[in-house]
Parts: sequence; structure tokens; C-alpha cells
Amino acid sequence: MRRRLQLTAAVRRAFGAAAAFMAVAVAGACSSEALATGSPLLNAYASPEALAEVAIQAVEAQDDSTLATLMIQRVEYEGLLWPEMPDGAYTPFDFIWSQTLPPSRSARRSVLRRYEGIDLDLVAVDLGEDDSIERYPSFTLYRDARMTVRRTDTGEEGIFPLMDALVEMDGGWKYMNYRDDR
Repeated sequence: MRRRLQLTAAVRRAFGAAAAFMAVAVAGACSSEALATGSPLLNAYASPEALAEVAIQAVEAQDDSTLATLMIQRVEYEGLLWPEMPDGAYTPFDFIWSQTLPPSRSARRSVLRRYEGIDLDLVAVDLGEDDSIERYPSFTLYRDARMTVRRTDTGEEGIFPLMDALVEMDGGWKYMNYRDDR
């Protein structure tokens, strides 16, 4: 057990260095104040609201690439999250990733099509009830996170379908995956 913890710490340090590099690289594309510092997650944001704002901007800009970077990447999932999750003891990671990536990609594309040309404002982020929050040694998973948005043209408010689960690690926030609540 001790060896696994040491390896995890080394992996976290490596991800932290990579995250710092990426934060500098993307600072020109978004508010550097919104980016998390000190989190091993790449392109992580300092709050769930900052993450949601960037996602809304990406949807308005029809920018699937940015949406993809806001979600946990395979290397993060496999190296940082998976070792602490109970499924790791009996389920192959490749199977889990194959069940995560394609539906998330499909959800992103569907939401981009449906919200093309619609300007939105973030109203609130709801992290869910306590019973839907999973705490692990180095991260927290918010399984029932939701974001409420307002259409700027009509004032209509509703739950934005893109957000599913959120991950928080060392002050950095990312989407665990995307879904389309159609």
C-alpha cells in the first residue's frame, strides 16, 4: 500500500508541473484568474462557476475543442482518479474509459447543435445533495451537479443539459463527463 501512495504522489507532482505549464499556455485564451493553481488537473478552474462560465462561452462560440479540455482527460482519469476509485479493483480501466468518452463526445456535439446562436448567462451551479457527493483521499466527485442558465434573448431559465458530474482536486474543478439531458 505504501508503494502505491508514493507512486500516486509522484504522479500528482508530475501532473501539477504539467498543469502549471498548461495554465501559462492557455492564459491568453481565458481569464488567468479563473484558472486553478496548485491542482494536478490540467486546465482546471478555481471554482465550479468559473468552469461553467467557460463551458457556456465555448458553447456560444461553437468550440468543441475547449469543451473537450474542460473534461477529465484519459491520463488524468487513469493516473489520478482511477487508483482511488473502488471500481479499479475489479473493472479494467479501458472498459470504463470506453463507456465515458463516446457518450461525452456525443453530448458535447448535440448540445453545440441545439444551442447554436443562443446567448446564455450562468445563473447558478448546484453541486447536489450530500448523498450524491463522493469523497476520495485526494479528490471529490459531485455526481448530481447541475447548472442553471438564462437565455439572454427571452430571460427563460432552465437546467443546462451539458453538466453531469464534477471533479474537484486540490482546488481545481473539471467535468468528469458530459451528458445530454434531452
